[in-house]
Amino acid sequence: MCSRSILLREASTTLVTLIVLAVSSLATASEHSTRRDATQPNIVFILADDLGWNDVGFHGSRQVKTPNIDKLAEEGLILNNYYAQPVCSPSRAALMTGRYPIRTGLQFAMIRNDQRVGVPLDMKLLPQHLSDLGYENHAVGKWHLGYFAEEYLPTFRGFKTFYGLYNAKGDFWSHWDGEKANLGLDWHLDIGKFNRTILVDEMGIYSTRAFSARATKLISEHDFESKPLFLYLPITAPHQAQRYDPVQVPRDAEKKATGTYHVQRRKYLGMLSEMDTLVGQVRASLESQGVLDNTIIIFSSDNGGTANGQFDNWGSNFPLRSVKAFLYEGGVRVTGLIWGKPIKNRAGQVSTEMMHISDWYPTLYSFAGGNVADLDDIDSYDMTNVLTGNNVTSPRTEFVINFDPAECSKGMRVGKYKYLLNPNDFFNKNFDDWYQAPGECPGANETMIPNTTPSQITCEPVPRTRKVDLRCFSEKSGLNECLYDIENDPCEYYNLIDDKKYLSVKENILERIKFWEMKQVQPLMPPSDASANPKFFNYTWNPWTKNTTLDLRIRKYAPHSKNCSFLSTSSTSEPF
Repeated sequence: MCSRSILLREASTTLVTLIVLAVSSLATASEHSTRRDATQPNIVFILADDLGWNDVGFHGSRQVKTPNIDKLAEEGLILNNYYAQPVCSPSRAALMTGRYPIRTGLQFAMIRNDQRVGVPLDMKLLPQHLSDLGYENHAVGKWHLGYFAEEYLPTFRGFKTFYGLYNAKGDFWSHWDGEKANLGLDWHLDIGKFNRTILVDEMGIYSTRAFSARATKLISEHDFESKPLFLYLPITAPHQAQRYDPVQVPRDAEKKATGTYHVQRRKYLGMLSEMDTLVGQVRASLESQGVLDNTIIIFSSDNGGTANGQFDNWGSNFPLRSVKAFLYEGGVRVTGLIWGKPIKNRAGQVSTEMMHISDWYPTLYSFAGGNVADLDDIDSYDMTNVLTGNNVTSPRTEFVINFDPAECSKGMRVGKYKYLLNPNDFFNKNFDDWYQAPGECPGANETMIPNTTPSQITCEPVPRTRKVDLRCFSEKSGLNECLYDIENDPCEYYNLIDDKKYLSVKENILERIKFWEMKQVQPLMPPSDASANPKFFNYTWNPWTKNTTLDLRIRKYAPHSKNCSFLSTSSTSEPF
């Protein structure tokens, strides 16, 4: 029989063994929990601001020098049938939610500095989904998705840090924004939810260079062994700055610009050069960390360019028609490409498959290892198979360009046909033409380099003859409506709206418009909130209320026509 002491000694030994095994198991589990899934790629999304179709070298411009972007295009996949929204905030909301702006309330226009507007808090944004998959997310640049209450800030919506501006634009040097009575500094570093700093000391640093420095710093300091990186880079170039100095660029960058006599266009080319340098520096930083081969890079514009002096800026969408804020191709067909290992077999190719900016939401979630079936109530499509495989047809066959009940405007593409009603922006009615960039001599225009890449769009000269009515107008209905065959008429010369052969096409698109109008919510277009004035916050732009409720009031607005009926509803959750 064993003595009591022997039994106790054996029990003690067994307990120690169990403790050692438990500690060892915990250590192993901890080691596994800090080790990333090697199949998850890092994701860098560079979103240019108001970049024109013809503002990159690979679309054939003689003036634009973008060697770093062109290299990504040459080695990656160019997206040539790729669309965004007509203006800033709606495109960003579509990217972050996977939904059309008609379903987030952001279909009217961009968010103004002093409006209680943002992406509804019950909508889960892309970085929040990526966080669930183990990603560490950082945003550098322009937010422009609401900040009236702190809950709408980027660091409350999935990003670990944010660096840049909350609003639509700002001075590229001083980082101030506003007009006279409401002028304030809009330059922030947010680390986590409650550590927010106004970067007064960075006044005088050019915005694009500051964004590049911050992005490369984040890359150099990131622990790629433990977590994949999602770096969202919505830069402000080449958006105009302030009215007193709309096109701002470092002098050395402006001096490099050639091919135009026009002073503002030359400055604009300098802005593009700075943007391209940022792209090159981000790529070099990824390569220096040894993670470039496991990184997906997306380059996109948020909408078409501001051309011919629109908003005092000098981009170029040529040969596409019109400019930012219009529903024509020049306002919504945008530059886009994807680069990285998953699309290596598509290197140097041009995709003509239909894609919308909202499609990045499920696509990036899929690339990151998520199950797209988990994403509820979205209007977008997972494009991974289209982007990675040859001869794969896009699941997208249509998209809502925009419906704006305040302006009585509608736009939708179904298949190769595009229907528009009142496509002109109300505030800039006279920008519905075709605008070539100013050339080397006064009176001359930029000439294109022919056959630069397969992505180049070419059209015959604008048919300014009596036989061709270039207006978006129907003699039968008396409405400003038009129908274009975009595959065969990408420059939108020939309006088919009154041609009997296309009556069924029009009727089909109108049926699809009715379907989507039933899903539309009230546009968020409230009056200004005087409480937002920067003078109350030491002349800085900051969240100004604890009230997180979106402002559903409708400010006074003159619609496109007297026939435009605009009725408000009480909730953004109900069809409008």
